[in-house]
Amino acid sequence: MTRVSQATVLRHWVELEQRKANVPNRGLEPLSERELLDRLLRLKPGVASFIWREKPISWRRLTLSRESFEHLRVVDGPDGLLWRALSPDGTILGAARAVTAGDPETLTAETGVDISRILSFRENPSNEPLVAVTRRDCHPPRVVDGNHRATARALRLVETGQYEPVSVYLARCERPLAPLVRERACDALRRLRGHPTW
Repeated sequence: MTRVSQATVLRHWVELEQRKANVPNRGLEPLSERELLDRLLRLKPGVASFIWREKPISWRRLTLSRESFEHLRVVDGPDGLLWRALSPDGTILGAARAVTAGDPETLTAETGVDISRILSFRENPSNEPLVAVTRRDCHPPRVVDGNHRATARALRLVETGQYEPVSVYLARCERPLAPLVRERACDALRRLRGHPTW
């Protein structure tokens, strides 16, 4: 686990979003952290809003163990829509199981998630780090960028039983003291149950 700056993560995330939108890579190196955040919020206003709403945030880059990856959750959203429709249990692994069990065109129509994109990542895996957030609320992190890539990796896990390590930029949203005490109690409970702590 390595601490990284928010600017590093923002630069990575903006670059990926511009690539997805077929926007030319407009030299991100000279941009300040504020300019990068502004650009990201224009590209992903909903999902990236936690960066300015939930300060302070500490960022780390880490490689997920298989167990941690299996508990990773899909991006937050309303129940029954998009990723939450694809994964009723809310996990990346649940989304992969749904893709394995369903027809891609039907799933795309029912959920709005581009299943063909997941399948293309399964055939040509990307090693780009995911971006995830944990709010220290006793729940595993949610993927805020990279749900298609993560589900493709989970598909390979479901199909072969083998886990290929996945790296992630993890945002840890800090909380006042009382919630920190609660988080420590939750971590102790997770350890007692044999679940990973984040």
